[in-house]
Amino acid sequence: MIVADTCIVVHLFNATHLTEIAQRVLEKDPQWILPPIWKEEYANVISKLARKENKPADEIIKHFIRTKKELNDFEYDIELEDALRISIEQKISVYDAHFITLAEKFGTVLVTEDKEVLKRCPHQSLSMADFLKD
Repeated sequence: MIVADTCIVVHLFNATHLTEIAQRVLEKDPQWILPPIWKEEYANVISKLARKENKPADEIIKHFIRTKKELNDFEYDIELEDALRISIEQKISVYDAHFITLAEKFGTVLVTEDKEVLKRCPHQSLSMADFLKD
């Protein structure tokens, strides 16, 4: 079981330069968990992509609904106060702290490509490449 950062979800469900490696992460450990905030972050990213690529809103909304359904059973709540504490202690955003909080709650790691999180939370996070090395 791993906590998957929203950026990993983006790479898995959208054709990017890291899609293949995200697929390998999923093959290695298909039991991903995410805090509910992933949906807002994901919606924000695909909204930006849609505007950049001039894609119709209906197409993006359908994609969002499919992705949300796919990951619905992998979502777990956290206490916002715990994320706030981790945010302050680790000097990361509260949004990123949601994922670290979930990793701590389940005794696992966050797989992310966020360099700041990897730097500030080295004991709780791994890049996709490092996760695949283990």
